[in-house]
Formats: sequence, structure tokens, C-alpha cells
Amino acid sequence: MVGSGGGFTGFITTYYLFENGKLFRRSSRDTTFTFVARQPTARTKRLFNTLEGTCKIKKTRFDHPGNRYTFVRWRKGKQSYKVAWGMPGHTVPTTYAKFVESFMTMIPAASKQK
Repeated sequence: MVGSGGGFTGFITTYYLFENGKLFRRSSRDTTFTFVARQPTARTKRLFNTLEGTCKIKKTRFDHPGNRYTFVRWRKGKQSYKVAWGMPGHTVPTTYAKFVESFMTMIPAASKQK
């Protein structure tokens, strides 16, 4: 999951990529998930491998959301790991900023929520 939110309204948008390549969007105002796109198996595996290997999500402890924040969450079964950032003075590890940038290229412009 990759998402962002906060601010005055507290509105959050989260994108969910599943192992089968299906990508969905859900905002804090939605009652259902919206299908965005289906990703190729190779791209999906590469993203999950990057998150587990390069970003080391299972070992990274970084929870500094600010008024406006971005987060990456990995969940499988009962295991769940989250990295959040946005608080001034706390710089997220560069691997996460690059991961989010890469992840967001999968989202068609028409599917991105402002």
C-alpha cells in the first residue's frame, strides 16, 4: 500500500497493489475499492522485491507523519510493516522516496486523486 493524506480535512488516499498485479484505490471517503489497473507480473514482483530487499520494510523503523504525510505499508497475513513521513526535520530514507515515485508511475493520471 502506498498513500498520502492529512492536512485540514484529514483526507487519505491509499493505493493497494496485490500479488496478482491488481491495483486499487480507496480514499477515506470511499466505501468501496476502485480498480485502477492490472500490472504485469514482472513489475509487481520487482516492486515487492524492492520493498522487501532494497527498502528493507521489515527492519525499517521510521514513523514521522506530519500534518501532511506519505506512507508505505506492506502486509501479508498477520505481518504488517509501515513507514510514514512528512514531519519537518525528519528525512525519510531515500529508498522510500524513490519507491513511492516509482509506484506512482503505475497510476494513470485520470485515476489520481488530488
